[in-house]
Amino acid sequence: MPSANLRGVLIPALLVFVGVVWWAGRDAVEPPSDDASSANEQASPAPLSAWSQFTNESVDNNQPPAPPQTTVEVGAEATFGAYVDGKYRFLEPSGTLRAALLAREKIAVAINTARQSKDATLKEAIPQQLAELAALDQRVGTLLRPGDLATYEVLKDSDVEQWQLDDYAGGVSNVAPLSDDDRRAVLYTKLTHRQRFRQVLADSGLIGGGLNATERQYAFGEVSRALRESRDSYLREVRQYLYNDEQFTLLSNYENTEYADELEKLRGIASGTE
Repeated sequence: MPSANLRGVLIPALLVFVGVVWWAGRDAVEPPSDDASSANEQASPAPLSAWSQFTNESVDNNQPPAPPQTTVEVGAEATFGAYVDGKYRFLEPSGTLRAALLAREKIAVAINTARQSKDATLKEAIPQQLAELAALDQRVGTLLRPGDLATYEVLKDSDVEQWQLDDYAGGVSNVAPLSDDDRRAVLYTKLTHRQRFRQVLADSGLIGGGLNATERQYAFGEVSRALRESRDSYLREVRQYLYNDEQFTLLSNYENTEYADELEKLRGIASGTE
C-alpha cells in the first residue's frame, strides 16, 4: 500500500491523470476504419460539448431508424472507457446509458483539471461545465433501471473511496481476498456513512479559505467530529458483512490509517499550514 505522503499526492490527482491520459492520447492512436471513426466521434464528444450529443440530435421521422453502430474504442479512449466501466461496475448500463456515463465523466475530469490549474481560461469555463454536469446527471437518472438511482448517487462522486477500496483489496489479496459481494458491501457502506461528513465539510466553509483563524478552528472541530463518527459508524456496520475476522481487522487498520491522514490534512487547513 502507498505511504501516507504518496497517498496524499495520488488520490487528488486520480481524475486529472485519467483525463490527461485520455485527452492526450485520443488523437495519437492509429485511426480506425471510417465506420468505427464515425461511431467514436458520436460517442466521444469534447468535454465542453458533451451534453450536446443528447440535446442537439435531429431526427427525421420520415426515415427508418439507422442500424446501430458499434463503437470501437482504442488507445487512450479505451483506457478511459475501462475507467468508467470500473467506476460504475455495480450498474448494468445499456449502450445509451454508458455513453451518458462517459460524457458525464469527461466533464467531471475537465472540472477537476480546471480547478487544479492556474490557467484563468480553464477556470472561467467551470460554471458552464458544472451546468453541463448537472444536466448529464439528470440525463443519466432517466436512463437508469428502477432502483438504480440511489446506487448512482453514491457512485458518481466515489473516485477516492473506490481507489481506497482497490488499494485495500490489493493489499489483502494474498491473505484475505475480497469477493465481489464483499467489495460491494464495503464500498456502499463506506459511501453511505461518508455522506454526512461530506455535507458537514461542505457547510463548514473550511475548504473555501474564507474563514478567519477562530472560525477555522471551530469548523475543524465540527468536521473532525463528523469524520470520526463516519469512520466509527461505517466500521460498525461493515462488520456484519465481513465474516472473515482477518479481513475486518485489516480493513480496520487500513481505515484508521486513512482517517489519521485525512484528519491531519484538515488540521493543517485549519491551522493555515496547508
